[in-house]
Amino acid sequence: MSTTDYPDGVTSYGVPIFGCTNGSVIAGNVFFVGKTASAKWIAGVDDPSYGTLQKPFATIDYAIGKCRASQGDVIYVLPGHTETIAAAGGITADVKGISIIGLGNGSLRPTISFSATASTFAISAADVLVKNILVTNTIDEVVTLFYVTGAGCTIDAVDFYPTTGQCRQFCLTTNAADQLTIKNCFHRQTAAAGAAQGWIVLVGTDHTRILNNTIWITAYASTSSICISGSTAVIECEITGNRISWLGGTITTVINLVTGSTGIISDNRIAGGAAVVLAAAITGDACMMFENYVTNTAAASGILGPAADTVT
Repeated sequence: MSTTDYPDGVTSYGVPIFGCTNGSVIAGNVFFVGKTASAKWIAGVDDPSYGTLQKPFATIDYAIGKCRASQGDVIYVLPGHTETIAAAGGITADVKGISIIGLGNGSLRPTISFSATASTFAISAADVLVKNILVTNTIDEVVTLFYVTGAGCTIDAVDFYPTTGQCRQFCLTTNAADQLTIKNCFHRQTAAAGAAQGWIVLVGTDHTRILNNTIWITAYASTSSICISGSTAVIECEITGNRISWLGGTITTVINLVTGSTGIISDNRIAGGAAVVLAAAITGDACMMFENYVTNTAAASGILGPAADTVT
């Protein structure tokens, strides 16, 4: 019997699992979500007798409700799946230790659309992974896509392309979202939102890692528009290997962590608008800086920012 024939998901101890952060094995149940029928599976239904590959659930939030905390349950979201978040917490990952993994490549990856300005994908439980999913908006001025309040969460290869209008913010945290990792994402928005933008806003988190993302944003013209912001001191963060084009008039700072912040900011490549002050484009208070390059001029190679240390 196929391991996907169990109506309550799959318990497959020792079976290799695709996409989890440690690349190890399934520890708990596996559920499948797929709204649209294919040659392999029928159209999803949110019913307890569904959840297998052949008979998937219809929505991610329903699948989350079938998971059990702290046992490593996995939700696979099938290629071509589409889902709309119409309210704050329209999808809420509130079960500890689950993985939500999109299947498929390129445009075949699952797509989550945000249809109201207050729509959010909330991650309130600890140790949640969201991976390989496309997100977009179908209404202008979506305020926040991901709202993270759980510790130990990872957002990996979650790409953003707007469909209609603009989004103001990709991720907002509370100070409970320690050990957050955002990595391998591609975000592109070429028209400014209608208000100041903080694309990733860390509110007093500890041990945050922002790694290897490409962010190509034309932001609202304001000194308050900051790509990666620590609005309350972040402790022992790592912001490394990001490529950021953060364009817009009057913007002066691209990465700005407030007084009291500590950690490492290294090997980032940053392009800003003409108003960006090269020496101040990256501000990290007590963070250590290594090999960050900044430019505010097209076709000009970046310079070290902040300026290089001197031998004393």
